[in-house]
Amino acid sequence: MRRLMKIAILVIVLQVVCTGCWDHRDINTLAIITVIGFDKITAEDGVDQWQVSAYLMQAGKAGGETGGSAGGQEGRPEIILKGKGLTISEAILDFIKRSPRIPFFSDAYSVILGERVAQEELLVVIDYLNRLREQRPGAFVMVVKGAASEIFEAEPEASISVSRELKDQSQNVADAKGIAKGITLIDFTADLLSTDRDPVASQIRQIQTEEKRGEKLAGPPKTTLVEGLGIFKDDKLVGWLNAEETIGYNLLTSKIREGDVLIPVEKDGKGFVFLIEKSKPKIKAKLTDDKLNIKVEIEPSGRITENDDVNLAPSDIGAVELAVSEKIGAMVMHTIETVRGYESDCLGFSEELHHSSSKDWKKVKEHWRETFLDANVEVEVRAKVENTGRLGQKLEMSK
Repeated sequence: MRRLMKIAILVIVLQVVCTGCWDHRDINTLAIITVIGFDKITAEDGVDQWQVSAYLMQAGKAGGETGGSAGGQEGRPEIILKGKGLTISEAILDFIKRSPRIPFFSDAYSVILGERVAQEELLVVIDYLNRLREQRPGAFVMVVKGAASEIFEAEPEASISVSRELKDQSQNVADAKGIAKGITLIDFTADLLSTDRDPVASQIRQIQTEEKRGEKLAGPPKTTLVEGLGIFKDDKLVGWLNAEETIGYNLLTSKIREGDVLIPVEKDGKGFVFLIEKSKPKIKAKLTDDKLNIKVEIEPSGRITENDDVNLAPSDIGAVELAVSEKIGAMVMHTIETVRGYESDCLGFSEELHHSSSKDWKKVKEHWRETFLDANVEVEVRAKVENTGRLGQKLEMSK
């Protein structure tokens, strides 16, 4: 009985002290920011300024129809606001003061860096974002050739909003296809501050709707595509990887479990397509006489999805696997050389040496980047074809 009395008293006390969310705010008072972009521009008077662009969610319109509209911002679930100022805070205030609501950053899916910002002011932006109490650490970091503000002129093509489309492309399509990499703010910051690895960020660009037979295809006139990577050296953007080079990057750095990565391969003058569904890289770093030696082993597995009039029998699988392995090996080596051309180690080779041998790492710690650039790199690919798509004779209609 005494025990029940103590429990009853505890419940009563908890009801008194638990008054709800400590920072509760009515959603109707918030300007919910879904995407934020940063640019550095030079004003007419020659003074450098920050320009911050943002998508703000319109209350009650998050569930609108799929696709964009050419009739301005009325039918969209998000509105576009832009501001300028000598500091980032002033630029945000410049557009927020035109809104009756309080800025709220917790729903920001994406952070877009203009090219000049990524080259000159990266630390300023990343420091600002990490100081925001409400900033989402899982927001995707993207970089654009040119100005970030240009992306905000696009319209959604396959989602209800641009912010949702960017999130889906970064989180789902880009990673699965291997053509980009969903880099979150927390991971980007970790690589930026790392003593043995350089960061990367997905490249985003605006694309135009193609025209066919004089008529525009269905869809918005301007939309977005997340494809490729921006390569950084320390805190500066130094170069880019195209879609194929980015596939090489992902094969080197990621364990693929449910992939949909297409690799076109040619054998005996005929072409076919190998679809990578799974892939596992293994990197071994060893220091010999102050020379870094890197051994990369990649084991992709998948199936043949398309071939060019080639009859693939079970006895042909070995030769097909060899052709696929050679193609992937060449792609990966090209990616490595491209990255080294930018004098960046975003592939994690120096990081692997640091993890595997602290003794060897101490020898090259002060000049790890130069050590990576001069390293001997060997790539071995062992592809496994689990399904050739069709065995024996090709499918034909009788005449």
